Amino acid sequence: MPSTPEIILNVDDNEPGRYATTRILNRAGFKVIEAGTGKDALRIARSAAPQLVILDVNLPDMNGIEVCRQLKTDPQTASIMVLQVSATNIAVLDRVSSLQAGADSFLVEPMEPEELEAVARALLRLHRVEAELRRSLAERELLLREVNHRVKNSLQLVLSMLSLQGNEFREAGAKELFAKAIARVTAIASIHERLYQDQDPLSIEMQTYLTGLCAELARASIGDERPADLRTDIEPLRLPTEHGVSLALIVNELVMNALKHGRATDHSAIIRVSLRQVEGDQARLTIADNGPGSTVAGAAKTAGKPASGLGTRLISMLVRQLHGELRIEDADGYAAHITFPLQTLPTWDQKS
Repeated sequence: MPSTPEIILNVDDNEPGRYATTRILNRAGFKVIEAGTGKDALRIARSAAPQLVILDVNLPDMNGIEVCRQLKTDPQTASIMVLQVSATNIAVLDRVSSLQAGADSFLVEPMEPEELEAVARALLRLHRVEAELRRSLAERELLLREVNHRVKNSLQLVLSMLSLQGNEFREAGAKELFAKAIARVTAIASIHERLYQDQDPLSIEMQTYLTGLCAELARASIGDERPADLRTDIEPLRLPTEHGVSLALIVNELVMNALKHGRATDHSAIIRVSLRQVEGDQARLTIADNGPGSTVAGAAKTAGKPASGLGTRLISMLVRQLHGELRIEDADGYAAHITFPLQTLPTWDQKS
C-alpha cells in the first residue's frame, strides 16, 4: 500500500452524484478532487497528476469519451487510469467506444459503494505496477547509456595506446598492421559513440554511420597516400546494434582492402559502397572498386577451401554472424556482395 493517499479525480456535472461518489472514496481512504466539466477535468489532470480519473460520459461542455481520449493521447496524462461511468450511455456500443478511447474500465450507474471501491483499488494497483515498470525501464535506459559511455571511453583509451605504440615502428609492414588495428577499433568505438547519442540504444541508423565511417577511412589513406574517390549509396536502414557492429567491421575490412589494393596504375581509383534493401526482408551490402582484382576474401570464393589472412577470416566470421551470404565478382575490378536477412528491430520506448 502507498504511504500517502492516492489521488482520484471525480468528474461529474451532477452535484449530488459527484458528492455521493466523493464521499464513498473519501471513506475508503483516498484523496478526492472534483471537476464538473471536461475542460476542468483536463486542466486538473495535468496540474494535480491524479492516479485515477472517474469520468462521467455526459458532461456539459464535451463528451466524456472525448475527455478520455485526450487524457490518453497526452504524454503528460497518458499513464492516468480512467474509469468511465454512465447512467444513460450503457449500451454495448457505448461501453466499447469508451474502452476504444482508452478507458481502463467501465461501470454503470448507480454503483454499489463496495463495487466502486473495489474497481478503484484494482485500477490503482495496475497504476502502481505500470509506474514501477516505467521506473525500471528508465533505469535500464540509464544503465545502457552508462555502459555505452564507459565502453566508448575504454575504446578511446585503447586507440590512444595503439597510436602511441604504432608511432614507434619504422617498418612499413608493422605500421600498416597497427593502422589496420586502429581502424578496426575505431569502427567499434564509433558505433558506441552513436549509441551514446542516439535515442534508441538497441539499434543503429546505418546511413549516417557508414557514410561517416567511409569518410574516416578515406582520410586515413591506409597503405596508400594517393587520393581515392570513395562513393557511398546507403539507404536509411536501422539494424539491431549487434548486426550494425558486424556490418561496420565488414565495411571497414573491405574498404581498407580496396584503398590498399583496389587502385589501377592507369586510372584513378573509384570505390563504391552501397547498402540497400532488396527483395523480401533482406538487405545487400556491396563494396566494389575499379582496381586490378581480388586480394581479400579470395579463398572465400571457392567452397571448401579454408580462408587465409586475418581480414578474410574476420569477414567470413562476420558474414556468418549476419546469417548472410558472400559473393565475389573479380572481373573489371573487385566487388563483394553480402546479402543478409533483416532482423526484427528490438522495441525501445523512450517515453517509458
